[in-house]
Amino acid sequence: MKRLFALIVILFMGQTVIFAQKEKAVKEADVPARFVKDFQNQAKDAQNISWSMALDSSAYMASYTDNEGNAMAMRFTQKSTETRYYIEPQYYPHAIKDSVHNLYPSHKISCVYARSLRNKMSYQARIVRMKGILWWKKETDVKILSFETDGKMIEVVDEL
Repeated sequence: MKRLFALIVILFMGQTVIFAQKEKAVKEADVPARFVKDFQNQAKDAQNISWSMALDSSAYMASYTDNEGNAMAMRFTQKSTETRYYIEPQYYPHAIKDSVHNLYPSHKISCVYARSLRNKMSYQARIVRMKGILWWKKETDVKILSFETDGKMIEVVDEL
């Protein structure tokens, strides 16, 4: 009976890891040289840098902290470079919190960041619904909500 219980626990933990993998950590040496050079030119004060790659190899992201300790990231694709400025939960814009609460009451905000793409600023909020029991929970129904800087919702995209 103990072995059966241990096997069930291991299976549940393994499934949690499988569902959580959206990106794969990579070494800087495995990132295309063009992206590394662009990152080094644009984020000269970067510290604690970690690189990841989308599972389909369509994008690379450098997550880092700036010299003031702010969490940031740069996402590189063949067509564009996006800069993300992560916002602490206590500073989430009220328009975003209200929209999530009213439109998606069963979801929680995972993170909010200001996004600079092609010299246009916007906000993005990642929202999730947690499903499971006790300590075994997984994210379900993950969505990315895009907002203009005035708080007006632009689009909703389901995260794969």
